[in-house]
Amino acid sequence: MRPEPGTRLIEFSTLEDPGAKEFSFGEGKQRFELFVLRWQGQLLAYENVCPHARTPLNWRPGAFFTRDKSALMCGTHAAQFDALTGQCFLGPCKNQSLTRFPVRLDDDGWVVAA
Repeated sequence: MRPEPGTRLIEFSTLEDPGAKEFSFGEGKQRFELFVLRWQGQLLAYENVCPHARTPLNWRPGAFFTRDKSALMCGTHAAQFDALTGQCFLGPCKNQSLTRFPVRLDDDGWVVAA
């Protein structure tokens, strides 16, 4: 249930820096979840699945960061991930990574699935 290439997700300017927004496509076992991230002026996206717990990273809508917003954090077991690379550097999934999802900006400043 991955979004089709060209699917508009969010206007880039509406994301804080740092900031993130999750998206869900489909239902049940076929559901696909991702989140779009604005980090140090860059646009990134990852599948919203912790490589250890296989649960969504966020513990509530938009809550993907540590308190000081220095890293991404899994709400299930507090594993921490580098926002630019998706690599876990603290917690039970150390040295594993989030799965990148391809996105790009269109001419109107919308984040779209690539």
